[in-house]
Amino acid sequence: MPPSGLQPPGVSRWEFATIAIALAAYLSLLLALIGRTGVTVDEPSHILSSILYWEGNDRLLPRDLPPLIKIVAGRAAAAAGFPIVEESHPVWQTKHEWMVSLDMMRRMNEDRIRDAMFLARLPLLIFPVGTALLLWWWGRQLYSPLTGLAVAALFLLEPTALGHAVLFKNDHASAFTFLLFWFAAWQYWRQPSLLRAACLGLAAVLGLLAKLSMLILLPILGVWILARGRNDLRRAGTHLALAAGLAYAVAIAACQFEVRWWNGFLPLPEQIAHGVGSLMGNVRSDNAVYLLGQRYGSGHRAYFVVATLVKAPEVLLLLLAAGVRFAPWLAVPPAIYFAAASMSSLQFGFRLILPCLPMALLVCGAALEHWRSRKWLAPAVLAVMALPVLLYYPFYISYFNAASGGPKQALRYLSDSNVDWGQDIRQLRRWMHQHNIIRMGVSYMGGDNPLAYLRPDQMKWIEPPFNEKGRATLVYQPTPGLYAISANLVTGQFFDAAHRDFYKAFRGLTPIDYAGYSIYIFRVP
Repeated sequence: MPPSGLQPPGVSRWEFATIAIALAAYLSLLLALIGRTGVTVDEPSHILSSILYWEGNDRLLPRDLPPLIKIVAGRAAAAAGFPIVEESHPVWQTKHEWMVSLDMMRRMNEDRIRDAMFLARLPLLIFPVGTALLLWWWGRQLYSPLTGLAVAALFLLEPTALGHAVLFKNDHASAFTFLLFWFAAWQYWRQPSLLRAACLGLAAVLGLLAKLSMLILLPILGVWILARGRNDLRRAGTHLALAAGLAYAVAIAACQFEVRWWNGFLPLPEQIAHGVGSLMGNVRSDNAVYLLGQRYGSGHRAYFVVATLVKAPEVLLLLLAAGVRFAPWLAVPPAIYFAAASMSSLQFGFRLILPCLPMALLVCGAALEHWRSRKWLAPAVLAVMALPVLLYYPFYISYFNAASGGPKQALRYLSDSNVDWGQDIRQLRRWMHQHNIIRMGVSYMGGDNPLAYLRPDQMKWIEPPFNEKGRATLVYQPTPGLYAISANLVTGQFFDAAHRDFYKAFRGLTPIDYAGYSIYIFRVP
C-alpha cells in the first residue's frame, strides 16, 4: 500500500493497453451473453416500469424498483418495441406491473424478444464495466498497478457476476454504487474538502437510487463525515450539510419531483418512500427460502454464508481469508452489508449480496500484494478463475463451485436465482432438437414466453399451482415419458402448504439431463 500522501505511478502504456484489452474482451463476452441468456423472472416488470418512468406514468404496483436503472436504460427499453397494450385493456385493471408485463411478453415471438431484450439490456453494461474500472483505479492506488489489474481481472472472471451482468436488473448497479461510495469515503477521509463531501453525498444517493437496501449508506455518510471532522465540528457540519443537501436534491429530481409529505412539512421523494414502505411490507411477509433441502418461511441467518461457500470460486474464498489479515479495514464495508442481508428475510439468491463482491476483491488484492514477490501467484489465480468461465459458458447464473459438486448438485444447497431464474427456456428447445424429441411434459417458471420457442403440440403443459387451475390438483401424478421441470418448481418452496408436494414425483428421480442447468429433464418410467 502506498504510504500516506504518496501518489501511485502514472498509468503507463502497457497498463493502459492491458486494461483496455481486458475490458474489450469482457464487453465482447457480455454482448454474446446478452443474446444467449433468456428472459429472467423480474426483467419484464422492470422493463415495463422503466418505460413508464420515461412516459411519466410509472404508477403500477408494487413500485419497489428505485429509479437509477430506469434513468439509465428506460429510453432504450422504450425504443426497443415492447408491445404494451393501451390502458383501456382489462389487464391494466390489475394495476400491477407483473400482470401487464406478462401480457406484454405473451405478445412477442422469439425474434422480437431477442432483439428487444438486447436493446433494453445494453445500457446497463455501464455498471459492471464501471465496477471493473473503479476496482482497477482504486486497487492501483491502494497497492500497485499490477495488483490493481489483478483485482479488476478477478471481477471480470467471477462467474455469478458475469451471469447477472447482462440482465435488466439493479444488482450490478448496486454493486457499482456501493463500491463508489466507499471509494469516495476513502478519498474524503484522506483529505476532507467541500468537493469530496459533495462527491460522497452524490455516491450515497446513487446507491439509494440503485437499490433500497443502500439506505444504510445515509447514516454511514453522517457518521463518516462527523468522525473525520471531530476536531473541527463546524467544518464537518458544513460538509455534512452539503453532502446531505445534494443527496436530497438528487433524490427528489430522480423521482421526477413527485413527493410525499412527512408530518406535513418535509417532502420525501415519493418513489423512494413508497419503495421503502413496500420493502418493509415484504420483509414482514412470508418470504420462503430454500436452504440445504429445507424450506424456511422468513429466511435463515446462515443463508448467505452457505450461498457464498457454494457459489463463490474456491480461490476467491482462500484469497479473501488471507487478505483479511493484511487489510482488515477493507473487510468492514462488505461485512456490514453481508450482516444486514443475513438479518433480512429477503434472501432470494447470492446476487443480493453482489454489492459485497467488489470490496471483497480489494481484500483479496491485499493478499496478492503481500505475496507479490511470488510472481507465479497472480497468473495462477487468474488461470484458475478462468476455468469455470470456459467450462460453463453461457450458463453462469446457475454456477456452483467445484467443491459443492457444480451446478448439477445445486438443489442440494439452494434454489431461486442461484439456479433457476427462468433463463433457459430457449435451451430446452435446443435440447429437444438435439435429441429429436417431438413432445414432452413441460412446467416452466419465469418471465419468458414458452410459446415463443415451443409450439403447443410440442409440449404437454403442466400448470404450476399458482392459480386456480393449477391448484385443482394437490399432487401431480405423471404418466411415463419425458418431462422438463424448472428447478424452482421441483422444490415446491413457493407454493402454499397444501401444494408443496405438487412435484413430489420428480424429487425422487435423478434428472437424465439439464437444459442450461435450470430446467431439469426427467424420464418417468
